[in-house]
Amino acid sequence: MIYNIDCIRGAKQYLDDESVDLIVTDPPYNLGFGGTTQTKTKRPRFEIIANDKLSHAEYQSFTYKWLSEAYRVLKIQCHIYVCIDWRMYPYMVLWMKKVGFIIKNCIVWDKQQMGMGWQYRFQHEFIIFAVKGSSNVRRIKSRKKIDIWRIPRISGNKMIHPTEKPESLMKEIIINSSEEGELVVDFFMGSGPVAISAAQTNRRFIGFEIDEKYFKIVEEKLR
Repeated sequence: MIYNIDCIRGAKQYLDDESVDLIVTDPPYNLGFGGTTQTKTKRPRFEIIANDKLSHAEYQSFTYKWLSEAYRVLKIQCHIYVCIDWRMYPYMVLWMKKVGFIIKNCIVWDKQQMGMGWQYRFQHEFIIFAVKGSSNVRRIKSRKKIDIWRIPRISGNKMIHPTEKPESLMKEIIINSSEEGELVVDFFMGSGPVAISAAQTNRRFIGFEIDEKYFKIVEEKLR
């Protein structure tokens, strides 16, 4: 089930307390990013996504609200993965702790290809791995998994969303932290890599996307 609705309102309306087995989500980083400017017009390829250009106070309030809903709906002992970059990482960790999550690790996603910038070009993002509860917490599938994942990013000319993540990245998370038939939730679907990965791995899925354009893209992909 996918919904073209704000995730905070959607969670309140469609998700019961402690009903979700896994949350995987890629929220706005509040960087006002519209994709690469390395185009013929020198303009970003995309419009800035919703809630990605707020004041710090507005972004903090917005993040607290959706994280509080995420904490409410996630089952005790289960996992949440939140994508973020180095600039917002310390804030997101702090806010996740304040709503009750216990941070277990930081996965470094090595995109294998450098991105933009001058003062050392970016080639990585972070994925915060946290849990709800402190005892008898669900373990990931294998002790051999490490916290640096070398998975190629989607090339700029193939991206359909400014912060698009590869399905292979999301599939790895879903397989590591859930079982077939369990419920996976994404609060910020974007172009749908979590939704598609959940379908391909036989998980139930609920997702929210506020932008109608991207919602329709996910809807078509799932068909």
